[in-house]
Amino acid sequence: MLVGAVVNADLSTWAAVLWQSAANTLFGYASGGWLLARHPAAAITPTAMLVPVFGMRASALLLGEALPGWKLGAASLVIAGLGVNVLWPLASRLPGYPWRRGSAD
Repeated sequence: MLVGAVVNADLSTWAAVLWQSAANTLFGYASGGWLLARHPAAAITPTAMLVPVFGMRASALLLGEALPGWKLGAASLVIAGLGVNVLWPLASRLPGYPWRRGSAD
């Protein structure tokens, strides 16, 4: 079955394989390396949670796949969780932050 798929693959199939193996990989590693050179890994790693969100959006735009409410809700939860993760350290610097370390009660 696998041999038949490789033998019968047309030009668009090979173009898709080339795109996935070369272009996406090179872009992913280059952008990840660029970010890691400028920011700590703990700040960059959580953004990997956005990969499925962008994948759902791209499939809706490029392939016409449906985006039902549950997918939009799931994407919203991922983005909200990422927002809390990224913005929480900033909130701890605000005056009056209740859990500030070393603050007097």
